Amino acid sequence: MAEPVTDEMTAVRRLRADAPVPDHARLTPARQRLLDEIAAPRRGPVVGWKLKALGSVAAVVAAALLSTLVLRQDHTEPAEPAATPRADQWVYQQIRVDTLNCGPAWSTELYSEAGVLMLSPGPRSCTLEPAKQIATDQWVRYDGRYQALPKHGADDPHDVGMREGPGVPAGTMLPPRETDALVAALPDTPEAALKLILKRSIPTRASHAHLLTQAQRDFKEVVEVLSGASYVPADKARTLYRIITSLEGATKPAKTTDGAGRTVLAIGIDGNFRDYAWERNSMQVLLDPETYAYRGVRSVAALDYYVGGKPSTGPFVAKGTVIGTATRLATVVVDKAGER
Repeated sequence: MAEPVTDEMTAVRRLRADAPVPDHARLTPARQRLLDEIAAPRRGPVVGWKLKALGSVAAVVAAALLSTLVLRQDHTEPAEPAATPRADQWVYQQIRVDTLNCGPAWSTELYSEAGVLMLSPGPRSCTLEPAKQIATDQWVRYDGRYQALPKHGADDPHDVGMREGPGVPAGTMLPPRETDALVAALPDTPEAALKLILKRSIPTRASHAHLLTQAQRDFKEVVEVLSGASYVPADKARTLYRIITSLEGATKPAKTTDGAGRTVLAIGIDGNFRDYAWERNSMQVLLDPETYAYRGVRSVAALDYYVGGKPSTGPFVAKGTVIGTATRLATVVVDKAGER
């Protein structure tokens, strides 16, 4: 008879014993092709990583995902950190992106994948067929001072390139340290919790922000908290869920699946949209249906439109079409950028 599992680390060791070892020679070329399609520079007033997922990009399989997580006894959720991370530690985020084969560009926030996708006909063919699934890694230092991505052409997947982050208050999103502190301080009531979030968060600098409803702006701030924290306790996740569903224009939670095949709830905000660039699509947050843990975001057409505008040769996109999903596969606190 096998010995009973007495602690979380024993469970992890047993899980790791059967886990396959990633083949670096196989993963590195795909990662390099992926990174060639990632536009690192910031785009206008919406600051962050802009992911360009094209049909020719190869999918990267997250072979070592489970072996990097410290698991609860049910082997489904990351465990609560034993101590508050140090300022010089890093929050590793593993993200999977599913888009359409139409020159997608994801305008994300500074410290997470939360954001809105835009389709563009561009010089290549543009169809509404699914593009290749891609995955990427990024690291954010706990104090927000640095960010890191796997380095172009590196043979070692732990070899990363770093750039200095804006920190606070220069950015548009709180770093993990400030986000975790905000999560810990959230009151139980949705009204009081939202008031605290709006008091501490950094207002968006998007040029079209004034066209959005207050609920749309509030929703964005709440999603930044969910996606930017290194860990959100179940009771706080429930409070954040209650905030979202109480906002004016909140859509009915819809069961769907994320990029990893997990059942999730998709929730967005009906508000102001117009047939112009980034403003055609709506961000929806993806949450676990039982724990309300953050699973990612997706972009949905908020109105009928033609990609690139009606005069263009872009295809017609019907309202409600899911044009892209960014799935958070892992969130882990590590000591160094490059660790998983």
